[in-house]
Amino acid sequence: MRRQDLSRHLLCFCLIGVAAAPELTGQEVPRAIPVEEDEQRPVPKAIPVDPTVLPAQPATPPKPKSPDQDLFDYATMIYERGEYGLAAQSYGQYLQNYPSGAEVPLALFRVGECYMKQNQLKVAETYYLEVVSRYPNSEGAPSAAYRLGAMRFNARDFEESARQFAFCETKSTLPQVRLAAAYNRARAYQMLNDPKRQSAALLSVVGVKTDNPYREAALLMLGTVYLAEDKKNEALPLFMDLLKESKDNAVLSEASVKAAVLQAETGKPEEAIPLFERALTIPETTPVNRGIALVGIVQALFAKGDYDAVIDQYHRNSGVLPEGDIRPKMLLLVGNAYRMKKSYARAVEVYLMVEQGYPGSDPAFEAGYWKLYCFYLLDDRQIGDFATEFIQRNLQSRPQHEFINLARLIRADFYFRQSEYDKAADSYSDVQTDRLPEKLQPGTLFNKAWALAEASRHQDAIGAFTQFLADYPAHEFKPKALARRGLAYRESKDLPKAVGDFQRVIKEFTNSDAAEISYLQLGLIAMEQRDAKAMVAAFEMLVQKYPRSQAAGQAWYGIGRGYFDQKDWDKAVPALKKAIETDKENNLDRANQMLLLALYAQQNVDGLSAAIDDYRKASPNANVPPNVVSWLGLKLYDMKLYARSTKYLSLATTPEAPENTDPRVWNYLGMAFLEIQNYEASIKAIDHFLAVTPDSAVKARGLMTKGRALLGLGKIDEAEKVAQEGLSFAKDGKPQALLLILEGDVALAAGKKLESEGDANAALEKYKAAAGKFMFPAQFFDDNELTPEAMDKAAQALEKAGQAEKAAEFRKLLKEKYPGYGAGK
Repeated sequence: MRRQDLSRHLLCFCLIGVAAAPELTGQEVPRAIPVEEDEQRPVPKAIPVDPTVLPAQPATPPKPKSPDQDLFDYATMIYERGEYGLAAQSYGQYLQNYPSGAEVPLALFRVGECYMKQNQLKVAETYYLEVVSRYPNSEGAPSAAYRLGAMRFNARDFEESARQFAFCETKSTLPQVRLAAAYNRARAYQMLNDPKRQSAALLSVVGVKTDNPYREAALLMLGTVYLAEDKKNEALPLFMDLLKESKDNAVLSEASVKAAVLQAETGKPEEAIPLFERALTIPETTPVNRGIALVGIVQALFAKGDYDAVIDQYHRNSGVLPEGDIRPKMLLLVGNAYRMKKSYARAVEVYLMVEQGYPGSDPAFEAGYWKLYCFYLLDDRQIGDFATEFIQRNLQSRPQHEFINLARLIRADFYFRQSEYDKAADSYSDVQTDRLPEKLQPGTLFNKAWALAEASRHQDAIGAFTQFLADYPAHEFKPKALARRGLAYRESKDLPKAVGDFQRVIKEFTNSDAAEISYLQLGLIAMEQRDAKAMVAAFEMLVQKYPRSQAAGQAWYGIGRGYFDQKDWDKAVPALKKAIETDKENNLDRANQMLLLALYAQQNVDGLSAAIDDYRKASPNANVPPNVVSWLGLKLYDMKLYARSTKYLSLATTPEAPENTDPRVWNYLGMAFLEIQNYEASIKAIDHFLAVTPDSAVKARGLMTKGRALLGLGKIDEAEKVAQEGLSFAKDGKPQALLLILEGDVALAAGKKLESEGDANAALEKYKAAAGKFMFPAQFFDDNELTPEAMDKAAQALEKAGQAEKAAEFRKLLKEKYPGYGAGK
């Protein structure tokens, strides 16, 4: 009978208060599960016990009772009637009278229960401790430990609480009691913030899948622990088990939301959306979880890339969103959806709603950055100012946030794209490159270096490019960085290092764009250093490898100049022509000047005349070197190409200041015009010559030219005066002979005129005078050109004068002395 009563009492006491508790949230302070509350102090809470688990009644008849048993039974009877004060006294009398009695452990436990029922918990606790410490293997020890665990939990002594629950779990023979103790031990570890021991305790609970009233609460708690530790793969199956097994809407709601969050975070939006939607259909879903579900659906749709659905979902649910931070988060997602759809203007509108509606909040800060980013993509002209304002507004509150650094980068890149390199360089200096996303770091450092170079901060640029090359030795921008650093070295007058960088580029990156630049720069440096061979070598490689290069014109000019400097005219001429053909705008004048000199040096008459013609056709203000064009005109005169001679000799004159022209040019120009019978031009040119030429044989020759031109114009008297002027100082030699022949031609022309007018006598006198003028050079001057001409003209004049015999003598003499005269006429 006593053993049966003891078992019944132990089972009842151990099952008191064993029930699931809701999950802790926020700063809520939990109490141990086996404790209920009345108006005063926490007391154990009993729950119904299934009668089938009670021990069976013994079949043997009762034995006579001993005095100690009578006293114990009496105390028990009073206890069961609820007279706890009297029962405590009776059990105490038993313990005093029978300290070694068989019922001592149970009596101690009952005394503790009596005091607990009377809310004297401190006294009760001493009796429970005595049972556990003195009689750890008694049947009452697990129940006493359970009571101690609950008391210590409520006193916030969670370590001791967990120890007592562990003792109960180990000693109890009842599965339900062990489950309750393990669950409460997990709650104690939760309060100790010891997820490792908490998880271990919960695993022992969730491992029992049948007849386990704590399984759902334990699954939810364990999943939450795993979630906090970012153990997504371990947490998700627990929540999914709850969704399959639980009938509790509150549990189902919590599990749905948390499982959905995990699905979304692991990149499975298709699985997350139905779970969020399920939570929204459960009436017991809390406002917080309802908001999380709404945001979760939008986030999952965003993760799927269904941006239209994101926008639609928000507009359909915006009226039922709870207050708090849910609404700005949703708005932020909507703005992001518009941004991903490249509807940047609409995105800006939504971001402004977040900024203005929730100032100072995290969503407002994030919206401010994305608004700035959208303005950047819209290429807004004020993005530099917008970025500065965003940075200044948020720098104090969020100095190390990545958006501050990214805003600095946006500002720098904006100025860079606008070619405002001074501002770009300053802005890039504000960017913390090492805190940027890794993929942005090399490009940012490269652009910073480039901006510094373009801002003429060459030493800073060299340092930045050097850092870039050291940090990213295999980056695709390496050849460009080397070439641009070379330019910076060149600007800094450090030509050896510049040449080193350019040569490294053409060696390591032979076919890159940077190699094209490097060949050009090597050629230009060689040009500066007057190293003609190196200049030609660099520029020839440039046009060979990059025939369509924008620098091809510069390169061909350099090649031409290099060969010109080496006096290799045959190679200089085609290169200079190619330079003009390739880049007429930049090379027309400088290359033509050199080309004309090269052709002049070659004595290439036809090539030089063609080059001059092309140059003058391309440029009305073409500046042809006077010595070159003079030579060409004179050469053509010597070749008896008189018309062409006048063209180039005219280019050598300065009509507005004729005294500045070489007199020889005026002289030959006058003679050339005379040969092509342009007498007016001949007279004009020869007058410029005569004006600066003193009396001399040369001037006499010029007067002869003028006289013949006047004669060509029919100005006989003026021609006579010019001839006489010349003869006044030309007393001998060829000049005299020329002037005498001129006088003879003047007289002959005068006779013909008189004859045509019908004055035969006067004409006859002129013919005689003409013959007289021709006689002197014909008889007394020996010149292979002038003498036969004078003899021939003398014969003509004698014939006109009626002196045929004498004329015949001159012709015979002409034929004997100059048999070849007139053969070519």
